[in-house]
Amino acid sequence: MAKFAHLSVTKDRADKETQILLKRSDLPLSAEVLEMEGKIKEDPKSVELWMQKGLALSKQMLFREAIEAYSMALSINPFHALTLRHRGHRFISVRMFHEAAADLELSSRLDPTNWDTWYHLGLAYYLIRDFERAEAAYKKCLEMTHSDELIVAIVDWYWMTLMRLGKQEEADELLYLVTEDTDPGENLSYKRRVLMYKGLIKPDELIDFEGAEFPDLEMATQGYGLANYYYLKGELEKSNKILEEILQKDAFWSAFGYQAAVVDYEARGGI
Repeated sequence: MAKFAHLSVTKDRADKETQILLKRSDLPLSAEVLEMEGKIKEDPKSVELWMQKGLALSKQMLFREAIEAYSMALSINPFHALTLRHRGHRFISVRMFHEAAADLELSSRLDPTNWDTWYHLGLAYYLIRDFERAEAAYKKCLEMTHSDELIVAIVDWYWMTLMRLGKQEEADELLYLVTEDTDPGENLSYKRRVLMYKGLIKPDELIDFEGAEFPDLEMATQGYGLANYYYLKGELEKSNKILEEILQKDAFWSAFGYQAAVVDYEARGGI
């Protein structure tokens, strides 16, 4: 039998262009990445160096290249929990959500003490729209959360997950964990979303970010919270309009809110 006899040359199979990554960024590598490459030449079997290269590449948003660096680290030690956590995060960045869930699930088994692993695992399942498994991950993550800065982030995504599951009573209980006095640190956007869920901020105020340093990022983050809020209230037209506004501003295309907006947009048939 011919080697490829099982593949029919017909229109019922995918073509090369849709299955193989043919193009990569031509962005010059940073000094940090080049430094890591030099160190790797001297010690090519160092898991830590390959992981550091992945982190350096991620700073340039070279996420596919970062995934390759993390994969090299895992070829040396397939059970390195922290590398799995980082690769899982970057799989999310390039919308490979199932691969992200697999990495993060394994990482959580190897090291169940890492908060970021559970947080990103919940996100991966949310983006797959497997809300039951997202709920389980966020529940575990919340049990490990002991700072206001992290509380606002986990409460936000956990609340949205429970609401998607129709568990409004449980979702509303979460909101008591965040008050107007909660110090969100760098997570002010998540706090504002939660305060809106509580009725302490009007929906229109959520996307009023005049003077913000990164307005497109605010649109992705706070905009998605608002789009989801309208969706849950049955105001589909308003929700769709916000999703479209988010997707028109793609400077922060790897932001979690942007990724979630893409998923919801596609789930609604491209609106």
